[in-house]
Amino acid sequence: MSGFELRRLRVTGPGKTDAEIAFAPGLNVVSGPSDTGKSYLVEAIDFMLGGQTPPRQIPESVGYERIHLLIAANDRQQYELTRALAGGDFQLRDLSDEDGPAVILAGRHNASDPDNISTFLLRLVDLDRKRLRKNVNNELQNLSFRNLASLLIVDEETIIKKTSPVVTGDSTQKTAQTSLFKLLLTGIDDSALVATKKRAIAKAEIEGQIVVLDELIADYESNLKELTDASAADLNDQLQRLEVSIAASEEAISVERVRFEDQEQTRRDAWLMSERIQARVSEIAGLKERFALLDQSYASDLQRLESIAEAGAYLVALPQGTCPLCGAAAGDHRHDGVPTDGDIEGLRTACESEIAKIRQLQFELAAAIADLDNEGQMLGTGASDARQRFEAADALVRETLTPALSAARRQVDELYSTRADVRRALAFVDRIAALVSRRADALAALNTAGRTSDERPGLPAASIQAISVAFENLLDAWRFPHEKPVYFDEARQDMVLGNRRRGDQGKGLRALTHAAFTIGLQQAIKSLGRSSAGFIVLDSPLVTFREADHEDGLETEQKVAVKQAFYADLARRGDLSQIIIVENEDPDPDMNPSPSIQLFSKQENVGRYGFFPVADDELALGEDASGATPPASAETD
Repeated sequence: MSGFELRRLRVTGPGKTDAEIAFAPGLNVVSGPSDTGKSYLVEAIDFMLGGQTPPRQIPESVGYERIHLLIAANDRQQYELTRALAGGDFQLRDLSDEDGPAVILAGRHNASDPDNISTFLLRLVDLDRKRLRKNVNNELQNLSFRNLASLLIVDEETIIKKTSPVVTGDSTQKTAQTSLFKLLLTGIDDSALVATKKRAIAKAEIEGQIVVLDELIADYESNLKELTDASAADLNDQLQRLEVSIAASEEAISVERVRFEDQEQTRRDAWLMSERIQARVSEIAGLKERFALLDQSYASDLQRLESIAEAGAYLVALPQGTCPLCGAAAGDHRHDGVPTDGDIEGLRTACESEIAKIRQLQFELAAAIADLDNEGQMLGTGASDARQRFEAADALVRETLTPALSAARRQVDELYSTRADVRRALAFVDRIAALVSRRADALAALNTAGRTSDERPGLPAASIQAISVAFENLLDAWRFPHEKPVYFDEARQDMVLGNRRRGDQGKGLRALTHAAFTIGLQQAIKSLGRSSAGFIVLDSPLVTFREADHEDGLETEQKVAVKQAFYADLARRGDLSQIIIVENEDPDPDMNPSPSIQLFSKQENVGRYGFFPVADDELALGEDASGATPPASAETD
């Protein structure tokens, strides 16, 4: 939510008691007789919001040097602005960061440097970087907060002017102020507008464009002639034929590519098969070598076992004799370590059994070798087949498919190249046609170059309805007698009551209806779903109404009733922005709900004397004539 409110204005000087006044949300009334500093207060507020003219010097302000303005943004952030009464730059402090350094803000708006008071305030009301139309040539200016201030701060002279409340009276800013009024009600600025130029400049620019266009047309025609002499129709026909030929060639390439990939896969598979067979043949050769060594080992084992068995048989067959040691018979005596005849027989039997096993192993080994030989023969046949398949596929790929695929690709590349040339030629034709059309438009524009029109799209009906209803509702709530219908006249940028423009009324009526327009504008902005600025300052909306002659046709009692209804209605409206009324007319002290009321008495011993404290009898700030302090909310810091 955007916008901000004023919380406190303080004027300081060396050796001087601070002049200070606090403001609360909602309705604030600063009332009192003349020469109590009320207008100084309004001028000080305007000065602290970027005005270039310091508040007028009055006797009470002598010796004061600085103004401090505390504002509260709607995001709950609080800032204090400080400025010398002599003018110049601002000092900004963010009160949420007590230890943070002060920021210097320039006193004038500068779109290229955001560190200025205008940009800071525009950001608070969500109107930064907006552009306004400033004249009939659609030239634009950056929105400054000073443009907006005239719709928020209305001094005692402006409030009774006969001119529209929308404009400031400065003729150079009339268009910009009207654009600002539309921006506030619609949310759309004039950034999209394209500025028009003075007639002589505009004609010279168009004539320069025609010269450039002629040069471009000549260049493109020369480039086209280098490519072809064919007409655009012939080029389009040729392009269509090329598209058909390219499609057919792409299809032929696709078929050849499939054949090529099939044969390439066959060649790759045959090569892999040959490699696998060769690896297996090498493995079989190795196995056969190892099996031969194993067979030799078996033969050696057989020879040894047969020798052992034969020696045993000879030993058993020898005749028995006596022991050479003791002479005992062989059967009656044994020596350790010497086997009996039966042991020799068992040894021979064991050798024969082992011989049988080895011969069985030799048989199995011979069978395994025979299997390997058979497998080797089969692998030889398979290797021959794989080589034949590889050679056939390789020959087909190298001698037939690769040349055919290359030829097809060359053909389609030639078609692509021809198509690119045709497309380039057609592009030149299109560019020439576009340039010729632009040249014709430029020639036609010469007749209207630099002509401007002040006609702009009007306000949407919803916006006109919103400001009209808000204005009339306020007048009705204030018991202000008026004719009907009440509506906003966009041509005159002012309200019309019956058949009479608002500004054509008497001075007192102009002041009160100007206040209704200013407040009603903020209400209309809210009703249209946009955020208002957050505050309004009105100087003397009632005093001229009371003092005016009988031009308004109202009796004194009616005027008093209007005044009381004015204050009572604004005090009750919780949906309104902060409203600060500076008046000579005191509100009813018994009003309910009670606004924040600050009464200046112009009497040293009665309440508060004025905005500036009296020299020798300084009075408490914020007391009203009865000695009561304003509501606590008015003292918000």
